[in-house]
Amino acid sequence: CEIAQVSRAAYYKWLKRTVSVREEENLSLLEDIRLLYDQVNGTYGYRRITMTVNRRRRQHGLPAYNEKRIYRLMRIHEIRSVIRQKRKRHKKSSPQHVAENLMNREFSASRPDEKWCTDVTEF
Repeated sequence: CEIAQVSRAAYYKWLKRTVSVREEENLSLLEDIRLLYDQVNGTYGYRRITMTVNRRRRQHGLPAYNEKRIYRLMRIHEIRSVIRQKRKRHKKSSPQHVAENLMNREFSASRPDEKWCTDVTEF
């Protein structure tokens, strides 16, 4: 009591306290969250867990939980969703054949349709 700077009366009051209705509700909600989290292998975040838990509660005629409450409980108990690595969209490769430089950067022509050029570097 001296180290925590708490009176003995406050300590014994805390020791003999009863669990509140809200705390019991949070514990049962946390069990539901952990059960669902294990079923989906940790891929759901707090939004999808909220949606799924509330859908199950509405089927039994119970009121829904707030998203912030579920987020707070998950954050306190360190329940986090798995964030997947993004896949690479292209493969780096070196060109197999390099064309010969015929124009040599001389793009001006003496008559129409004498020289044609295009850019195919993306291919």
